[in-house]
Amino acid sequence: MSELLLYTAQAPVVTEALERDGVSRVRKAYVDQKYGETAWVFQTAYAFFRREMALRIPPPPGAESPVWLYADSRWCFMGPESRLLCFRIPEEQVLVFDQRLWNRILNLEYLGRDEADEARFQKELAGIGLNGTQPVFSTAFYPLQKRKIQDSWKRLFAPAEIPEVYRQAAVWELRREWLAEAPET
Repeated sequence: MSELLLYTAQAPVVTEALERDGVSRVRKAYVDQKYGETAWVFQTAYAFFRREMALRIPPPPGAESPVWLYADSRWCFMGPESRLLCFRIPEEQVLVFDQRLWNRILNLEYLGRDEADEARFQKELAGIGLNGTQPVFSTAFYPLQKRKIQDSWKRLFAPAEIPEVYRQAAVWELRREWLAEAPET
């Protein structure tokens, strides 16, 4: 069985759950608490991601939202009480994707097939008086464009070679038995 070496920065509540219960899972409510007024943007992107991830890796009971990990530990956001954790996770438990594309989804952007497709969609938005995609999601006036954008997000999971520095991953839960020592650099 192949394993992936991945990193994540987690708050003490996560490490305590790992020690106490052997597992830690994310609750959807944490997103609202963390992001406040802008939580709707994250919930929009996360809802898409949860649906797509569940099609590829069935969630275990109690799993509500993915845990984010990185192949390159430099991407882990270290809060004041955070701890950098290293995991060796069975490949079949991990959904790997390009963080550059995921960041575009978090900005509610259209992921074109290529530059020409991107330009065509931007022209479509301009034709209806929009210079960005946020109004498509914050109002009910653009259901067709909203569907096109959300459909384009599936390109996040299209097979492609992802440079390790941009390799992001998600799992439904963190397990104590996956904890590993970070390799010397």
